[in-house]
Order: sequence, then C-alpha cells, then structure tokens
Amino acid sequence: HHIGPLSAPIIIVEYGDFECPHCAAAAVVFDELIEEFQERLCFIFRHFPQTSLYPHAGIAAVAAEAADLQGMFWEMHHALFNHQYDLSSEGILTCAREAGIDLRKLLNDWEKESVLDRVHRDIDSANKNEISGTPTIYINGILFDGLPSYKEIRNEIELILRDDQA
Repeated sequence: HHIGPLSAPIIIVEYGDFECPHCAAAAVVFDELIEEFQERLCFIFRHFPQTSLYPHAGIAAVAAEAADLQGMFWEMHHALFNHQYDLSSEGILTCAREAGIDLRKLLNDWEKESVLDRVHRDIDSANKNEISGTPTIYINGILFDGLPSYKEIRNEIELILRDDQA
C-alpha cells in the first residue's frame, strides 16, 4: 500500500505492526512527512505482525487488508494505530466503524484467501530481507535501524533531494 507517486524521488518503505507502539509513533512521523513533501515522497507500508510480542497484530493486519477491498486501507491503518490499546476483534470492529467501513463486508472479506495472501506476502518479503522487528524503515533502499526521529528522516530526505537536483 502506498501514498504518493511510485515515481517520487523519495521512497520510504516501512515494515510495521499495528500493535507495536514504536510503529504508532512512526505513523505520526510519516503522516507529517507525507504532508510536508507530498508529491516528492512515496510512503509504502508492509505488514510484519510480531505475533509473539503482540497477540492481536495478525488479525489487525488482516482487518486492514479486508478494509482495502473497500478502498479504505489507509482509513483503517490510521484507526488501528489510534486504538492500538484494544485490537481485540471487538476493538477492531470499533476501529472499522469509526473509519466508516462497511462492517458486514469487512467480516465477509476477513477470511478471503486473497486477504490472507497479501499479509503473508509482506511477511515473506520481511523474512527474505532478514527483518527481525518493527518498525523497519528503508529510505531509497537504505536501512534505518530502530525508529529514526522526524528530524533524522527529514534530514535524510533533504540530502537525497539536494543530491537529486545536483
């Protein structure tokens, strides 16, 4: 899932988990960067639920993918992070309701093979890249360990854009 043009000079990829508090903090940072850099930035989110640490992470990822079948991935993405303190099945339905997602359709789509496959493809990608935790962030292919601050990411973006214009 991406926001912004795939042809943007800045491509940020995050492997994230909806129940991870560091990913919730990263979501706030990325929202600010997306707003600031708009068409010059493409943000890509990939699922990497850390179910051994966060018991509801897998179901949250599946719910986000089911919401995507209604064209509402990003609305669900934001709702899940805003309510990550309760991502039980009932909590996820509350998120969906608040995001304006059709609950009946969400529940029907929840167990579709295509929805589960999407989450598994992201997990497989993370495993191939030897990712071990969340958030894992790449900016134009460069790995950033841990959660870089807004300032650190913004500085990296400015460097890339400056080099791109040179």
